[in-house]
Amino acid sequence: MFKLMLRYNTVQNTLDINDKLSPPATDEVIWARIDRNYTQKEQNHFIEELETNPLAKEKMQQFSELPMVDVFENEAVISIFAIQEDYTFVKVNILMGRNYVITIEDEHSEGLFIDLVKRFKEHPEYMSHPGKILYHLIDKISTDYLRIVDKIANEILELEKEVFITPFENRISKSIYRWKIRLHQLRQVVEYQGSVIQTIGRPDFPFTNKEAGFYFQDLSNRYERVVSAFDTFKENLSGIFNLQISLKSDHTNAIIKMLTLVSVIFIPMTFLAGVYGMNFKYMPELEWKYGYAYALILMFGIGIGIALYFKKEGWWGKQK
Repeated sequence: MFKLMLRYNTVQNTLDINDKLSPPATDEVIWARIDRNYTQKEQNHFIEELETNPLAKEKMQQFSELPMVDVFENEAVISIFAIQEDYTFVKVNILMGRNYVITIEDEHSEGLFIDLVKRFKEHPEYMSHPGKILYHLIDKISTDYLRIVDKIANEILELEKEVFITPFENRISKSIYRWKIRLHQLRQVVEYQGSVIQTIGRPDFPFTNKEAGFYFQDLSNRYERVVSAFDTFKENLSGIFNLQISLKSDHTNAIIKMLTLVSVIFIPMTFLAGVYGMNFKYMPELEWKYGYAYALILMFGIGIGIALYFKKEGWWGKQK
């Protein structure tokens, strides 16, 4: 449970950081970051002090299932999804007005915007307008998505390597299936979030200035790249799955080929053994002194001859 208040003075260009929640003065722009578990009474009181629309207040207390934006007369409520290292989401509700930005997260994630706080300390002017604050918030979140894209790319590459090493592992097929489900969920969220960013970046969005609106176009392009990357990953996973099936099929065919060749070699030998195993009284070779050796040489000679023929035709062993 935590709360954080960054208060920027537009006249003195100074930044004050504390944990006391209070509305901004006329010459101030604030960013308040509140954990959802923070005292509900104090949270509501703070939002009411901002003279927020009751419907906007209600939306701030509920977390949407997908990213969305609602614009009211004096404020806007933006629901976006931040991504974590384990590919789970942190839902973030943003209440935005003429001189304030309030964020509430659906779970404890104190480290989510810690780099952003450092950025504002080093460059207080980044808080000179709510649109700039919002841009840096979403910029941080979109950067995390790009990092996750690189991480997923590496994991899929490792999965592809495993296919060549252990093509018969059922675990690989299960991993591909789980990844497809995960990528579908990620893509759905990112696609909706990209639409939200496009809405915010429009010139008629009342809570961003012209400078911030220009940068939102870049953020929108980032989300398009992320969506494109997820589509590529899904195609790669399908390719890996087909590759595994192909490798399994090739390996199975090689085994069947080997068994067939061995069978072909032993069939004539078995035939000869069957012939000389018959209990006819008049078989010349049965009483011949060298009959046993003759039968063995004949059987193995035929077997070796067939094997050499297969070798010559390239059906057996490695071809030069």
